[in-house]
Amino acid sequence: MILAALVLSLEATSRPEPAQVQGWFYRSLREVDPALHDHPAPPPFALAVGGRAGGYWLRVTLLSEALYAGFSPRLYPLAGGRLRFGAQEVRVRAVLHDGHPWAGLTTYPRLFQGQVENDYPLRFVSPTFFKRKGNHYPLPEPKLVFRSLYERFKAYAPIKPPEELPELFERITFRKANLRTRPVEHDSRGVGIVGEAAYHLPRADEDEARWLTALWRFAFFAGVGAKTTLGFGQVKPYLSKPKSRVDKEDANGSGGEQDS
Repeated sequence: MILAALVLSLEATSRPEPAQVQGWFYRSLREVDPALHDHPAPPPFALAVGGRAGGYWLRVTLLSEALYAGFSPRLYPLAGGRLRFGAQEVRVRAVLHDGHPWAGLTTYPRLFQGQVENDYPLRFVSPTFFKRKGNHYPLPEPKLVFRSLYERFKAYAPIKPPEELPELFERITFRKANLRTRPVEHDSRGVGIVGEAAYHLPRADEDEARWLTALWRFAFFAGVGAKTTLGFGQVKPYLSKPKSRVDKEDANGSGGEQDS
């Protein structure tokens, strides 16, 4: 039932490219368990790289119990060792599951514990987009955001969501939004969005609000939208915003990379 976001603190001369990180991860999966490598969609993991000179990091989130059991014993011993990304060899200073803004360890049942929320603000930190008929679609419509989370949750959580839950997504509205586009380039060119959006379900009963709260918290681990294995769609739920930090946490350039 474990949900993990593990952050590898790196000593590197430059930020590893997302495609290089993805290649390393897939090679590692193949060595650990070929069945895990041939995962179904949506993927049971997300990857991202971030930081600045002197403080780069690599984030690996694991959404399934099988993946955590098979892969985490390979990740933790990397502390103090070295990895190669392309022509660059980097030193892994530490492997963190807490003590870093993008690290965390929880379980699926814990997503349902605590206060039930009525508003669901998300900070889109790296460019986020959805695939529609082969094209990039950058608008984080409520039904697209929560459907993305629902599909990942349904695929890997031991607690299965109600089949009728997606009907709620049509009723979710924007409470507020402060979004802007960023160029995206991987296998094709397009745009994604960064910024903040707060979602709200009018007249939600307690059970509906509890499920939406759980999906909202799940977003920190799962990411939202397409290409989360290349660092796109990295999001943070938040409760209050005394002053926007989006400019500090914004993605850098056209890739799914993060600075904070």
